[in-house]
Amino acid sequence: MSVRSTAAATAASIARFGIQRVLHRRGGSIPGIIALRLDPGILREMAPLFAASVVVTGTNGKTTTTNLLADCLAADGTCVITNRAGNNMEAGIAGAILEDRRRARAARGASGPAAIGCFECDELYTARVLPKLKPTYLVLLNLFRDQLDRYGEIDHTQDVIAGALASSPATTLIYNADDPLCAAIARRVENPTIAFGFAATAAGDEEPDKVSDSRFCAVCNAPLTYEYVLYGQLGSYRCPTCGWQRPDLAFAVTSVETTEDGQRFTLEARDAARAGFPCTAHIAYHGLYMVYNAMAALTAATLMGADGARFQQTLDRYQPARGRMQKLTVKGRKLLVNLAKNPVGFDRIIQIIQATEARACAFFINDKDADGHDISWIYDVDFERLARMRDLTVYAGGTRAEDLQVRLKYAGVPSTVVRSAEEAIDRAASAGIGAADTLYIVGNYTATLELCDELDRLPAGETPQGERTHAAADALCADDAAWARWSLVGRGTIAPLYRELAARPLTICHLYPQELNLYGDTGNVAILAARCAWRGIPVRVTTLNRGEAADLSGVDIAVIGGGADRDQLAVQHELMRHREAVDRYLNHDKGAMLAICGGYQLLGRHYFLGDEKIEGLGVIGIETRRADNPTDRLIGNVAVRADIVDADILGFENHGGRTYLDADEAPLGTSVVAGTGNNGTDGYEGIVHHGLVGTYFHGPVLSKNPALADWLIAWALRRRGIEEPLEALTDAEEAGARRAFEKKLPHRA
Repeated sequence: MSVRSTAAATAASIARFGIQRVLHRRGGSIPGIIALRLDPGILREMAPLFAASVVVTGTNGKTTTTNLLADCLAADGTCVITNRAGNNMEAGIAGAILEDRRRARAARGASGPAAIGCFECDELYTARVLPKLKPTYLVLLNLFRDQLDRYGEIDHTQDVIAGALASSPATTLIYNADDPLCAAIARRVENPTIAFGFAATAAGDEEPDKVSDSRFCAVCNAPLTYEYVLYGQLGSYRCPTCGWQRPDLAFAVTSVETTEDGQRFTLEARDAARAGFPCTAHIAYHGLYMVYNAMAALTAATLMGADGARFQQTLDRYQPARGRMQKLTVKGRKLLVNLAKNPVGFDRIIQIIQATEARACAFFINDKDADGHDISWIYDVDFERLARMRDLTVYAGGTRAEDLQVRLKYAGVPSTVVRSAEEAIDRAASAGIGAADTLYIVGNYTATLELCDELDRLPAGETPQGERTHAAADALCADDAAWARWSLVGRGTIAPLYRELAARPLTICHLYPQELNLYGDTGNVAILAARCAWRGIPVRVTTLNRGEAADLSGVDIAVIGGGADRDQLAVQHELMRHREAVDRYLNHDKGAMLAICGGYQLLGRHYFLGDEKIEGLGVIGIETRRADNPTDRLIGNVAVRADIVDADILGFENHGGRTYLDADEAPLGTSVVAGTGNNGTDGYEGIVHHGLVGTYFHGPVLSKNPALADWLIAWALRRRGIEEPLEALTDAEEAGARRAFEKKLPHRA
C-alpha cells in the first residue's frame, strides 16, 4: 500500500483499539470512516488482497445471505474476510478489511492472494464500492421500496446499481430473476449475468401481498402477467405486449417442503454437468425469503468454487446475526426477535406469526436518521391478517408507537403501547401468555438495535418447558379483497339516519391502487371506509384500474395517491382519455376527492418528470414546476393551519416539484413550518377546490387528521341529501399520535 494508505490504516487501528479496549464498544464503522477521511482510495489499495471477492446487495436479506455465504466459503479452511456485523456502507467494508488485513496477508500463497472477500453492501453504496473493489461477483437479492426519504424511488436505486456494474465490467451479476426489478438491471448492463429463482414446481399457494413495488414491464411499461406470485412482485412474469419475461434460470429451487422446524428445499443447476446438484438442504427457519437467502448463498458459493456438499453443515451451524430471526430466552420467556424495515419484511414475519398461531407479538417502529423519517409505509404492511387471529395480544412500541397503534386500529387489531421490550414481556406474562408461547418482537433498523441491547441486559431466567404444536406455515387462510372487510352491505348494522343509503351505499373509489400506492396512501381509503362503518353508514370500496372506463357517476369519494415516475406516467396516459369524466366529477357534480402528491399534480395543467414536461388533466388551476436544483426536495414533518377543520393538519412531505395555485384557487391552508408546502416559498400547502382536497402530505394524511377524513365524508353525505352532523368518534389513538408527532415538528414559522 502507499504511504498515505498505510497512515490511514494505522489511524484506523489506533481508533479501533481505543473504542474496543478503552470504551468497550464494538466500534462499528468509525475506524473505516477515519481511514477514508485520510485516504478516500484505500478500498482500491486493499482490493489486491483478495483472490476473489463477492458483494451482496438488495433491500432484504443482505446480512443473512452474506453470513451464510461467508461460512460456506470458509468451510474448507479458506481465509474469508467479511463485514459480518452488517456495517454495509463503504466505511464498514473498509473497516472490516483493515481489521483483518494481516490475516489476509498471512493466507497469501506462493502464487498470490488466497483470501476471499465477502461483503454486504448498501444498495446506494454499490456506486462507491464496486469501482474500487472490482468484485468478482455482485449478488442482487431483491428490490423493494425502503426509506423513500433517503433512497428515493426504486428507479433511482436501479440506476445506481446499474451504474456501479458499468464501473466494474468484469463483475458477474448473480441476480434474483423472480424480481422484475432485478431482471431489469440485468437486461440493461453488459456484465456477465447468472439468474436464480423458483421453478413453477416449487411455487406454493402463498397469499399475495396487498401492495407490490412494481408489476410493470421494464421494456414497454405495460402491466405484467404472472404465472404465479410468491410475494411482493416476485414470481414468474411475462409482458403480454412486448414479450419481455422472466429470464431463464441457471439455478432453480424445484421443491419446497414446510416442516415443523423449518423448510426443506431442492436447488437444481440447469447446467446438468455441475457436480453436487441437485442439492437438497434444510434450513431451520420459516418463510420463503429464508429460502431465497439460502438459494442466493449456495449459488454464489458454488460459482466461487465452494463444495456444495458442505452447505448443509453451514445451515446447521448458522447463527442469525443480532436481531435476525434470533431465538432467545429472556426472563423465562421464549422470544423470536427479527428485523423488518419495510412492508415486504413485515409481511413475511406476519405470515410466520399466523402460521405458528402465535399468541403475542410486539412491533417497534423508530423514525431516526438510519430508519428514514417517513413511516407511511406501515400502511402497506398487511396487518389486517392479524385481525383474523383469535386470542392474539399485540403491543406497539418505538419512537412512533402511537402512529403504529393508529395503523393497527384501522387494521382491526387492538394494541397497547409499550416503551420497552421488557414492558412487552411483563405485560404478556400478566395477560396470561404462557411461558412456552413465543413472543415475537419485530422492529425496524434502529429499533432492533436498541431492542437487542436491552435484551442483552435482561436475565434469561429459567428455560421454558414444552412447546405448543404449530400449524404448517403454508396453511394460511385466504382473505377477501382488502376493502371488503369494511363493507356493511348485508353484513352490518345500519344506523337509522343512513337507512336510505342501504340500496346504494356511500361509495369510495380508489383510483389506480396498483400504480399510485407509493407512500402508504392506500391507508386513506381504509380510514375513510372504517370511519363510515363505525358510524353505521353503509359503505363500499371500489377501484378504478387501468383499462377500465372511468365512470365516476356513482362515486361519492374518490381517492388518488402518488406513485413512482414510471407508474405515474402510465396513469397519466390513462387519465388523459378520461379527462372529461374527471372534470365532470370535480367541477360539475362537485364530488369529494382526496388527491395526494403525484395524484394532486396530475389534476393540474402540467408537471415535470425530470426534464420532461408532462401534460396534466387541467381540471384545477395549478401547475407544477421543476425546482431550480433537481436534487432539492422538500422533505420532512409539516403542519398546516386550515380553515376547513379546527385543528392543524399534520403530515410528512417528500416531493421535488413546486406547485403554484392560480389566483382564484384556495390553498388547503398555510404551512406553519417555514420552507414547506406546495413550493416552499409562498407559505401555502395543498388546495381545496369544491369537494377536492389536494395535498403533498403522506402519512397517510388521514391517519393523524380524522377531522379531515370526516370533512370528506360529510361533503359526500351532503351531496346525497344528508345534512346532519356526523356522530363524534373517540379518536383517542389518533390524538395520541398527533401529540407525539407535534413534538417532532421543527421550529414553527
